[in-house]
Amino acid sequence: MPEQYPVNDQARTRLREAQKLESKALQAVIAARKARDRQQQRLDAANRKVDVALVELVGTSGVWRASRLTGEDVKTLQAKARAAGLRTSQIH
Repeated sequence: MPEQYPVNDQARTRLREAQKLESKALQAVIAARKARDRQQQRLDAANRKVDVALVELVGTSGVWRASRLTGEDVKTLQAKARAAGLRTSQIH
């Protein structure tokens, strides 16, 4: 089925205006997504720093003490410590 085109100048003008608005709206969506991605990268980096600090605390104080001091779940701390390469003797 062939695409229908506007039949008069006013309709063409309205279509062009609608297309311009659509293009601007799409550009805004793209810019917002890029900004969100940048913020997510910053958040991911901050979370990695927190994880490193938590693992250091577990290595220093043990998992139970680290849990009490930080409010983090013991199992979560154990998993992070293991993932970071701490031996079982360093976790408890």
